[in-house]
Amino acid sequence: MDLSMVKDVSIVVAGVAAVGGFLAGLSEYVRQNHARRAEYFTSLRRRFLETPAFQPILHCLADDDPALAEVAIQDRRNFLGFFEEIQLMVDSKLVKPAIADIMFGRYVLLADASKHLWAGLDREDRYWAIFRRMASEQRQFARQSAPTRRLRF
Repeated sequence: MDLSMVKDVSIVVAGVAAVGGFLAGLSEYVRQNHARRAEYFTSLRRRFLETPAFQPILHCLADDDPALAEVAIQDRRNFLGFFEEIQLMVDSKLVKPAIADIMFGRYVLLADASKHLWAGLDREDRYWAIFRRMASEQRQFARQSAPTRRLRF
């Protein structure tokens, strides 16, 4: 084996090692990205279900209880604004639309249909455009059957 052959074999081995290292790094990056997104989304879900100001709203929302109109208007704004945060994450492709639908879609549809939740708020105001769009998208999802494929972050 001459020096030229050793050099050529070394270049090939180094190239394979470099490609292998790059692919391993890329795989790890994707895995960590999924883990971070899942962790963030889980913290959002926890925030949604555990925020004390949201508890009376969640308790009354399914029946559109007139007590919703008595909840502080800022708490109702924050509740509706939370869904806008989710929609912005969907728009930014940080959360898949099907995941947002499964986790929050029912609440969005209940909030959109509630007349008492919107008491004192102008649903048609331009500042609620993101919420209205999310509600529209959730109505479309509701017409579809449940996802048949596995959902992933």
